[in-house]
Amino acid sequence: MSEMMLAVDRLLESVRPFITRLPGAYGVETPLPRLKVWSSTRPTPPVPAMFKPMFYGVLQGEKALTVGGNRFTLAAGQCAATSFGMPFVGQIDTASPTAPYVAIELDLDVDLLTDVMLDLPKVEERWVCSAAGGDLGGSVGEAFTRYVGLLGAPDDHAFLARHHEIELYYRLLQSSMGETLRQLGRRDSRSRQIKLAADWICTNAEKPMIIPELAAMVGMSLTSFHRHFKAVTGYSPLAFQRRIRLLEARRMLAAGGDSVSRIAYAVGYLSPSQFSREYKSLFGVPPAADLTRAERLPVT
Repeated sequence: MSEMMLAVDRLLESVRPFITRLPGAYGVETPLPRLKVWSSTRPTPPVPAMFKPMFYGVLQGEKALTVGGNRFTLAAGQCAATSFGMPFVGQIDTASPTAPYVAIELDLDVDLLTDVMLDLPKVEERWVCSAAGGDLGGSVGEAFTRYVGLLGAPDDHAFLARHHEIELYYRLLQSSMGETLRQLGRRDSRSRQIKLAADWICTNAEKPMIIPELAAMVGMSLTSFHRHFKAVTGYSPLAFQRRIRLLEARRMLAAGGDSVSRIAYAVGYLSPSQFSREYKSLFGVPPAADLTRAERLPVT
């Protein structure tokens, strides 16, 4: 058995108590901070969502992630890391009741990761996508196995969890995913400028976006801003804003209690009909269908 699959087997054993047998995709919180176990007994349709800075490893089954023009297929033993919040589409392709899809998600402690990065030798900055793939073999898999293994030793959490997480970050920064994760800790860099712009769009998605002003705000020329924003996020600035608006609209529709038109205006659309077209294109159903579904849910 390969080194990678040995790590996968050990990780599966550690998270077995948190695997659900429910038909949809469910995430279960664990006693370790920011660590969640995802499982599903059947494939899922494409689901748009938002990345946070995270490390994600697949232990069983297969999942496809689409970030802008970049597509990652993650099978058992493969993993991915993301450096900052951005929209993506996830789809579980392989899962069954006898062999459910299982994955582990660790939301990254950005301050701790930055501390680890500052202790490492500096490397030349390169433009890379804010999502990168790898595998659970070698030192990354060993460090992740030690960290997740603490689920079976609750008395050791307080003393060892931080130490094992530091080791994991150290190994990740040295891996094929390291350049992507280094974007999180750079304070005065072009990657940091793009992150600031993406954060501004996320916070102000409902507002009109004047791209030359946004480029100037983060200290970049318009040409450089357009080119590098897409290189890092996988989206043009306008496409990024559109995804953020539609994801927020979906959240508001799921909460119920308002009209489609009002939600369209609230997230920044000037035309409810354009909003409906783009919503259906992304989510596969018109917004009215999601609003009706929310209104039919029982209030608890």
